[in-house]
Order: sequence, then structure tokens, then C-alpha cells
Amino acid sequence: MMTLFKLEEVDDDFLRNAPYRYEFVTELPAEIDEVWAGLAGDAPLSWCTLVKDARYLTERPFGPGTMRRLTLQPGLATVNERFFLWEENPGERYEHAFSVVTASAPGLKRFGEATLLEKSATGTRLTWTFGIEPQFPLRPGLALANPIVRFAFKSLVSDTEKYFAA
Repeated sequence: MMTLFKLEEVDDDFLRNAPYRYEFVTELPAEIDEVWAGLAGDAPLSWCTLVKDARYLTERPFGPGTMRRLTLQPGLATVNERFFLWEENPGERYEHAFSVVTASAPGLKRFGEATLLEKSATGTRLTWTFGIEPQFPLRPGLALANPIVRFAFKSLVSDTEKYFAA
């Protein structure tokens, strides 16, 4: 059985001011409802090479309190996420944000993510924000690994761009 480490939950303020904050904005040449269907579908992020498996653990309809489990490629981590924000305005704007509540890898104090989709002239504007606060033993290592962490998050964005361009 996998050991899971409990993390402190986050909120919008944390995602704006996290010690390690990563934000990516990109334009996707796909209709906003199509992009949202991929993110809120039965296999979210299945197009991302870093993601081995992702599935919602909560029954539909989704909203604040929804739980999702995400497993990264072998050897990285499995996390359980609790959404604290879930807003849907079909055809115009979608937004959700979550806290990682447990992780199979130690060393994180808080981790959160927010996804904002806005209708744009060319399809959909995606704003993806990640926030991390490591526990003390991991702080120096994360500072050194910051370029690698940024690259890993950017790979999620790049894979999403490729998927919705196809």
C-alpha cells in the first residue's frame, strides 16, 4: 500500500503569493467548451506525457469539494486533489482550482493549481497557475531544481497546446 503524506490546503491567496509560483498563458485553437470537456472529462490530462493517470473520484456534477487522483509517470508521485473553486459559464469562461491534500512523495507543505479558460478571438485563452511551498528539508533542493520544476509544468502546457491544435 502506498504511503500518502498530508499537505496543508491552499486558497486563491496562496496561488497568488506562493513561494514558488508558475504561471503560463497560452492560446489554444479550440472552442472553449471542447477544452473544458477535456479537462473535466473522464480522463483529464490524458494527452500529457507526464501524466500516467488522472480520474475524478467524485460523482458528477462536479463543484467545490470534488476530488481527483493524479498519478505522474512511474517514480514521480500520486496526488489526491480537492477542488475549492469550480465555476462554469459555458461558451465564455471556466475556472477551477484545487489543493493537493495528499501526495505519495514527501517534502511538500502546500501545493495548488488553478486553471482559467476564457473565450478568445482565436479559440481559448488558457491560464494555468501552479503554487508550491516546500517543507523545510526540501526548500534548498527546490530552489536548485526550480528550472526543472518549471520545465515539467511547461511540458503540461506544451502537451495541451499540441493536443488541442490537432
